Amino acid sequence: MKPHFPRRVTAIVFGVAVLFLATVVTVASLIVWDGRQKAISDHENLAVRFVSGSEAALNRSLLSVDMLLAGANELLRGSTVGSAGNDMGRFEDHRLLETVVRQNLLVRHVAFVDARGAVVASSDRRGAQLPLVLPAGFIDSVLANPVSTLAISQPATSLVTSQRVLFFARATTLADGSRMVAVAEVQLSLLATIMTQGAGIYGLEVTLERDGGPLLASLPPRDDLDGRQIEPALHERTSDGKPSRMAARLSGLPAIVVARPTLHRNLLIVASIPLTAALREWRRERDLIAWTAVAIGLMILAVACFTHIQLRRQWLAQMELLRSKFTLDQALESMIDGFILLDSDDRVLTWNRGFVAMFPWVAPMIAPQLPFRQIMDETARHVVYDQGPAGWTALNTPQMDQPYSEQEALLESGQVIRAARSRTPDGGIVCVYQDITEKRRHMAAIIESKAQLQATLDALPDLLLEVGLDGRCHGCHSPRVPFPAIEIADPVGHLLSELLPAEATAEVMGALHDADAKGHSAGRQFELRHAGDKDWFEISASRKSIGDGRDARFIVILRNITESKRAAREIEHLAFYDTLTGLPNRRLLLDRLKRAMGSNARGSRRCALLFLDLDNFKTLNDALGHDIGDVMLKQVAQRLKECLREGDMVARLGGDEFVVILEDLDTQNVVATSQTETMGAAILARLSQPYQLGLQQHHSTCSIGAALFDAGNASMEEVLKQADIAMYYAKTDGGNALRFFEAGMQTTITARATLESELHAAIAARQFVLYYQSQVTDENKVTGAEVLVRWRHPVRGLLLPHEFIDVAEDTGLIIPLGLWVLEAACMQLVAWRDDPRLGHLQLSVNVSARQFREADFVDQVSRVLQRTGADPRKLKLELTESLLHEKVVDAIGKMNALAALGIQFSMDDFGTGYSSLSYMTQLPLSQIKIDKFFVHSIGLNPKVELIIQTIIGMARNLELQIVAEGVETQAQRDFLERHGCRVCQGYLFGRPQPLHLYERELEFDTAA
Repeated sequence: MKPHFPRRVTAIVFGVAVLFLATVVTVASLIVWDGRQKAISDHENLAVRFVSGSEAALNRSLLSVDMLLAGANELLRGSTVGSAGNDMGRFEDHRLLETVVRQNLLVRHVAFVDARGAVVASSDRRGAQLPLVLPAGFIDSVLANPVSTLAISQPATSLVTSQRVLFFARATTLADGSRMVAVAEVQLSLLATIMTQGAGIYGLEVTLERDGGPLLASLPPRDDLDGRQIEPALHERTSDGKPSRMAARLSGLPAIVVARPTLHRNLLIVASIPLTAALREWRRERDLIAWTAVAIGLMILAVACFTHIQLRRQWLAQMELLRSKFTLDQALESMIDGFILLDSDDRVLTWNRGFVAMFPWVAPMIAPQLPFRQIMDETARHVVYDQGPAGWTALNTPQMDQPYSEQEALLESGQVIRAARSRTPDGGIVCVYQDITEKRRHMAAIIESKAQLQATLDALPDLLLEVGLDGRCHGCHSPRVPFPAIEIADPVGHLLSELLPAEATAEVMGALHDADAKGHSAGRQFELRHAGDKDWFEISASRKSIGDGRDARFIVILRNITESKRAAREIEHLAFYDTLTGLPNRRLLLDRLKRAMGSNARGSRRCALLFLDLDNFKTLNDALGHDIGDVMLKQVAQRLKECLREGDMVARLGGDEFVVILEDLDTQNVVATSQTETMGAAILARLSQPYQLGLQQHHSTCSIGAALFDAGNASMEEVLKQADIAMYYAKTDGGNALRFFEAGMQTTITARATLESELHAAIAARQFVLYYQSQVTDENKVTGAEVLVRWRHPVRGLLLPHEFIDVAEDTGLIIPLGLWVLEAACMQLVAWRDDPRLGHLQLSVNVSARQFREADFVDQVSRVLQRTGADPRKLKLELTESLLHEKVVDAIGKMNALAALGIQFSMDDFGTGYSSLSYMTQLPLSQIKIDKFFVHSIGLNPKVELIIQTIIGMARNLELQIVAEGVETQAQRDFLERHGCRVCQGYLFGRPQPLHLYERELEFDTAA
């Protein structure tokens, strides 16, 4: 894994850089903050000084205007309202007033106005004709003040100059006691100039406002605000000339605001410096400081990165040096060989573990700068040498001075050590010690293996040749036994064409070229004929790893495979032919059938397949033995071959089954059918002739199933299947017959197979249910019931027994099905046991002959009784007469064993079988059931009625209960009762019903 630069060093370098950066940021922030506070403080001081200066200038101007108006009023002190105009019209007074007005730069003119606002006199040359419009209510407010003080109007527009002006006024009392007002017109621009003269403050806003009232004048001018109140309103009592923070009076921006009252106490002069203007220079300084800090920060980062890079380079160089040393140490330590390095004075510099492991006695003494002579002396004591340790040391000492030397030594432990010494450029010695003990052993093993290989080659029966691409033999190894392929004693130097026939030479050369292309060749063969016989040889060739192109050499093995060829032919015959009859077997039949389909498909001809099965062949085998059966099979095979045309084929599939293939039939289906039928008839006739089997003759027949097929569209498996189905139908018809395959046969067989598959699933899924049909006495009492199985098919609905019992019998599924019916009936007996209305009932269960013949049938019934706990006296097993067809003694034994348990037996369908009545006295029967065939003939056939009377009489004499089944009419019942049959069963008393309906019916009958 690649080493990584220590994170601790990186953290320290960049941690110091971050610390410096934080210091720079902190210092810059403090400087910026201090500069901001200083800028704000300086502008506060400027604002205070400005307001103080403006106040003084404005107070002087207001005082001059006030004095002007007071002096003007003195001119009218002795006048009355009527004489005021004339008095001021005198030249001397008017000239005096005009001179005084001219001396005051603020005042444009002075006018005397009466209480109605009319101009009585003025300093203007127009005198009383001076156009003057004062703000509404201004004269009234001046006269309303009993004390004559200076009053200032709202801003107004002069009719003379169209400029914004203020009117200053002072009331005066005339000699007749009336009052008149002296009004001075002052331009706002001049007043503003006076307020801001000498001020050079950036962004300064100056306003002249009334105490808590509207704006009178402003700079910069804001005509839109003249006469309007600015929020928040300023008052004289709170305007102390100290700076405060609020919105600028004109722009509304955050600002430093200083307000002071003037000499005229209801006037305030207000100076506003927006913070944006106050901090303009500070922002420049802030940006400069910030960029300076950024530059310093970048320098710090650059220094940190440079330092980190330099440290990392130093670390990588150190790691590379350590890695190189570690690699060298690891290489030395991983060496199997021993290693030691000496300096120019033959002292030890370094060594590896292999050296110490090889010479363990040096472990306690070896150390840097140890003279190597001590190691040699110690090692000499452990070396096996004729002249002893001293002689071995004397042998080694001169070799130390040579530039390169090698030496082997045998240690006492049996190890063989090879030492290789070589001088270094600086005069030192590199000594490498190799343990060659295993190598010596391997060499000995190689020599032994070579001898063993030679012995193996001598034992091989094959001929080995070393051959070039030109076919010339360069080496040979002949087997010790005679080899018929090459007659020349020494083939070396000869060409293959001189050693072998042309065809054999061609095969061997072909194998050489294959081996040249692929590296090896196998499987080629050639044949040699001699003395009326022939031998087969197999060629194996392999290219040698040395040599290329035209110099390539190959090992060729010629093996005599004559015996294996003969054995293969024998195996092939056994694989494709029947050993008993010599006929083709199933494998060869399918191959021939496939080829027949191919050849006839090209000629558009039809073919036929006959499937033969000997009738009752098993009986012959059981009666006379398998040896006699084999003799008959051989004769059947011979007769079949005699019946065939040229080109036809017969094969034995196994047992007593044979197949005949008829080829090259007519293309017309009718003609082909006739040809097949003729051949089938001939085979039936030939096989029905007597067979001489030893000392006796035997007659036999066969069943043949035929299937015509079009070779171009048929399937081998399908044709065999169709012929097999047709043969099954021929055997079902009684045998000794030929049946052709029809589509309906396939449908029937498929339906049967489907039913068989569904029956398997039904037994596993418990899709069956029991139905019950009562057995009624002549007194209308129910003594028992017969259980009848029904199949609740998931698709076809409820199926009756005749729809599936035959398939169950043929497939053996009747055994698990019958066992389930028996167990279900026993469980129902247990369910009724404690019911006073139903506890007396017996249940009759049908048992098939196949189920009864099971070897452990008695044990099965016994286990069911134990498992369910049912009373065996309430269980009745119904058997058919077919049970007595074979193994009668075994059947009687099983019945006696079950009767010993308490189980009763009933002979079902009595009179329809073929059993001998002689067994009736031996069977432990308790009941006989008259088949419904006889019952349905009552009133229709007197002969059947006579049979019924005979059966009843026989049962009575044998002391057996008689039950008639299938009773459907009252007349049938009356006849049976009249002749002694006391128990009946049939639709007259009710159809078979499921349990819940059957129990309900019994409850109804009991209540009735």
